[in-house]
Amino acid sequence: MALAAVLLRLFFVWQLSMVTDDSLFYGELAGAMLHGHGLAVEKATGWQPTLSRLPGYPAFLALSFLLGGEGHYRTAMLLQVGFDLLTCLLVADIARRVAGERAARMALLLAAFCPFLMSYAAAALTECLEVFCLTAALDCVLIALELGAKPEPARRWWVLAGVCCAGAILLRPDGGLILGALALPLAALGWRQKERRRELLSGTLLLFIVSLAPLAPWTLRNWRAFHVFQPLVNTHASDPGESVPLGWERWLRSWVLDYASMEDVAFRVGTEHIDPSSVPSWAYSSEEQGARGRRLLEQHNERYRFSRQMDRQFGELAAENIRSHPLRYHVLLPAARVADMWLRPRTEMLPLNIHFWRIRQDPYDSACSLALAALNLGYLAAAVAGAWLLRNKRTFLGLLVTYPVVRSLFLGTIPTAEDRYTMECLPFVLVLAAVSLSWWQERQDSGGPLRRESAWAAIAGTGTGPETLQRKFPGSQD
Repeated sequence: MALAAVLLRLFFVWQLSMVTDDSLFYGELAGAMLHGHGLAVEKATGWQPTLSRLPGYPAFLALSFLLGGEGHYRTAMLLQVGFDLLTCLLVADIARRVAGERAARMALLLAAFCPFLMSYAAAALTECLEVFCLTAALDCVLIALELGAKPEPARRWWVLAGVCCAGAILLRPDGGLILGALALPLAALGWRQKERRRELLSGTLLLFIVSLAPLAPWTLRNWRAFHVFQPLVNTHASDPGESVPLGWERWLRSWVLDYASMEDVAFRVGTEHIDPSSVPSWAYSSEEQGARGRRLLEQHNERYRFSRQMDRQFGELAAENIRSHPLRYHVLLPAARVADMWLRPRTEMLPLNIHFWRIRQDPYDSACSLALAALNLGYLAAAVAGAWLLRNKRTFLGLLVTYPVVRSLFLGTIPTAEDRYTMECLPFVLVLAAVSLSWWQERQDSGGPLRRESAWAAIAGTGTGPETLQRKFPGSQD
């Protein structure tokens, strides 16, 4: 199994690798670091510092360029394959701590042959390393909780969890969501178990201190370079004083609900032709507004230029849409975008047609995409079943469910619909799916339905009932 998992990932790297515009920008930053310019971009006036990206992934690319040559992204992908394989082992270890050896084997199988993990290991983007850091942080917290009665060893694992969280934050600004997602179930556990409050409070404080400490020099650097207090990248990934098309973004937010619209319209602005017919009818509140919108897009297509006046006019279209459909703008569209990010076939990093519903136009790509969509839906359905099985194990359930929920709420606030933004939740999904699938497998092996106590004994891997988990992980039964 291990050899097959490695070979499949190498196949993705050599045959299905992806270098995007974001990858090239990260590569430019990495090159600047290698040549002693720090995190900077080259402009007409020379090298200028930037805070539009955090330093984690550029530093990783700089290391890979040292090993394989500047501009050679395949070395970075091969390193990411190693991190992805470590993620598979971490997913299995989390499942073992939550539900026993059988669940661990199932989780390892699910993660090792997950095509979505493989596709992002073969992409020069932050997702693979981010997934590894988040999974490692969760595993370290579980170990620290199990060692609660042994302060010194537990403290080391809290520190290591903080290091992993710091890595996630330095890779992506939304990596900090993991701190809140871990703190909430830990606070709930402390509320239920008074005797563990001191241990949990000290561990959580240590976790936060170690996680946020690397941001101090980064924030100081930004203050010296730009005279702004900015510990993280802002929501527009822009530098101070840089022009941001707020009207255009607001207009997109007033109608975009799926990733296809991002590819057809949003990603093309300023660089490629935008077909006005690719904008759906619900993007306009009236025929007159539709004519104005199409005229603006034609103006863009003349020279692929986006002026401030055009941005202001798109902002006016957005304001009209919001006044006409406030519920759609504030509730329905954000919910639809989040649902699209969770339920799409996850072919963003694969050479497949993003319009998977056009079956007659491209039957092969549609068949592949629909098969991947079914697999993704299977993961999610199994994860929901796993969450149900863990419904009385509130500590485990909280640690596995809180991050996906928090991240989904956050994604509802951004004007985009890229399914890669839910990739960070995949390890949590796979662990929950392994819990339900191992329970189902135990039922099949037993030759019939299991009593609830016996089922929990099967999930725990040892013992005769739910009390086994209580001995294994104090507090898991509350």
